[in-house]
Amino acid sequence: MGFSAKSRILVYGLIAVFGSGDKTVERKYGLFGSFGYSEYECREIFRKAPYLLTRSEEKLKLGISVFLNSVKFKEALVCSASILIQSMEKRVVPGFRVWDILKSKKLYKEPSFRKMLFMTEVMFVDKFISSFPDEAEELLLAYKGHTLVSSSKEKNS
Repeated sequence: MGFSAKSRILVYGLIAVFGSGDKTVERKYGLFGSFGYSEYECREIFRKAPYLLTRSEEKLKLGISVFLNSVKFKEALVCSASILIQSMEKRVVPGFRVWDILKSKKLYKEPSFRKMLFMTEVMFVDKFISSFPDEAEELLLAYKGHTLVSSSKEKNS
C-alpha cells in the first residue's frame, strides 16, 4: 500500500489490512472508485488513513457524499483522508455552515476548512464564532442549531 518501513502509520496499515481481509479492502477501494476516485487516489487515501478500512461502508458513504455534494472538496479526501473520521453530523456539516457564512460575508479567508476540522470545539467556537460578535448569533445557530432545536423539543415533551 506504499507505506514506508520507518513510518509510524505502517502499524495501523498492517492492522487495518490484515484485520479487514482482502475482500473488504477490495470493497472499500470499489466504494471510493464508485465516487469517481482513481486507483491512485484510493491508494493515497488509504495510505494516509489506513484505519478507514475498518470504518463501515455506510459511514464512509455518508462522509464521501458530504464532502463531494455539500462541501464540494473531492481533493480534500485525497490530501487529508483522516477527515472522514470526523462526525459528519456533529462536526463537519455544522463547521461547514459556519465556514460558509464567514466566507460568504468575506469575514474570514483562512484557515482552510480542512484545518478548521482539526481544531478542538473550544478553539473553533472561540476563533470562528466568538470573534465575530455582530454575527455570533447567526454563526452559533448555524453551528449548534440542530442541537438547540432538538433540545428545545425534548424540553417541551
